[in-house]
Amino acid sequence: MSEKNKGKKKKNSLSDKMENDISSVDEEIDFENESDDYDNNNNDEFYEDDDLIDDDENNFEDDDVVVHNNPNDNCEKEIQICFFTNIENEKYKIDSSTYTVPVTFKRIDLSRMVKKLLDIEDNVSFEFLINKKILRTTIEEFIRDHNILSENVIEIEYSISLRKRESKNIDKICEWIFELITIGNKLYCSTFDGTLLYYDMLNFRKIYEKKVIDNMPVYSYNIYKSKKLHNELIYNESVIGLTNGSIKVFLNEEKEKEIITRNELYLGNHIDMIKCISFNKDYSMLLSAGNDNKINIFDNNYIINELLNDLTNEHNTNKRKKKICLDKNIKIYDLTSSYVSCSYSYNKSIICSDILNNNLNTNEKPVLSLNENKYHMHDKIITSLKTNKNEIYFLSSSHDGYTNIYDIRLNNLPVYTFQSNEKSKILSSTWFYNDEHNCVVNAEENNLVLHIF
Repeated sequence: MSEKNKGKKKKNSLSDKMENDISSVDEEIDFENESDDYDNNNNDEFYEDDDLIDDDENNFEDDDVVVHNNPNDNCEKEIQICFFTNIENEKYKIDSSTYTVPVTFKRIDLSRMVKKLLDIEDNVSFEFLINKKILRTTIEEFIRDHNILSENVIEIEYSISLRKRESKNIDKICEWIFELITIGNKLYCSTFDGTLLYYDMLNFRKIYEKKVIDNMPVYSYNIYKSKKLHNELIYNESVIGLTNGSIKVFLNEEKEKEIITRNELYLGNHIDMIKCISFNKDYSMLLSAGNDNKINIFDNNYIINELLNDLTNEHNTNKRKKKICLDKNIKIYDLTSSYVSCSYSYNKSIICSDILNNNLNTNEKPVLSLNENKYHMHDKIITSLKTNKNEIYFLSSSHDGYTNIYDIRLNNLPVYTFQSNEKSKILSSTWFYNDEHNCVVNAEENNLVLHIF
């Protein structure tokens, strides 16, 4: 690492005065006393290192970056860095200029520096990654531990840290909710007694509530919403799995104050309770799994065509189109011919296979052993496991009353955890996104709650 040249001014170099403004002692504050960021909820806990926690409220005192030319002050090693980000909001983007900073800088120092460069006073802080690895030490320690050449300009990616702002109740609920799904600004919920609930998340108002099945518990639900269903009207395809092994599919029209079912049909081939319903990425397939150890894959394009063929027909006959059924082995199918391309036994690990290679078995790679309990943070039934759209965070919630948020770049400890009101069970959780924040919606035993970060 090169030392600062004597008597020579460096562009974008940071002064000793800047370092004094960033006192590592003053910045490590207690979250419980940070009234601007949090609601002083004693149930909230953090598992971050102390140097990750800062209020980022005290900006650098001087508007201009000052360089000392005194040779006696040029004893600290420095390094050249540049910033980049994948944050979509232009407000948080800075140019790709090169800056010279002390190698002793930590995340908290870089966070204040970025805020200064952005000229913002928002109560936000930033996380930093070098070579896709999150910065948890000084820059000097990081480049040493990861064998990075200090003579090169270090590219540092930054993102907004997860910080809880507030919680608010959306609704009181009298039936247990088992599934929450957000699409745009709408929240879709399903209860065990067969009731579907719809909410407008812009004003936290319930749009509609509808009982879709009687005298039969429901344990699986999913929804597909697209203009492909109708060019002018807002339609959705709602799917519920019943305890008798049937799947009920609805074509619903969404209006401002109600949801109208325009058509429905039934799918079969299960003989026991259905516990999971899902779609593939382009919604061309509908997948179901149940207690009968079967996984069925249906042609969803066929289902949609059947629903759209006669929207006024009130006497629909059952429609079935089973494409694939998997039992005790994991099988990979060629959907154009329905032939099995590969099959191997499940061995208590998640398996990753290269389906583009002819010999699939040679590319089997265990990526996570289920016996290791890598993320063992709950002591009761886990009810939800959802990834964030940024592909960095995922959450888990449980009957133990806790919601944990993890950063996949870190170790097995959550970066944030919070407890439900009155320690009630959390029945389901999901992510909700608005322009400024990531949010978590929790269905507790008696409340539907939004947690804003």
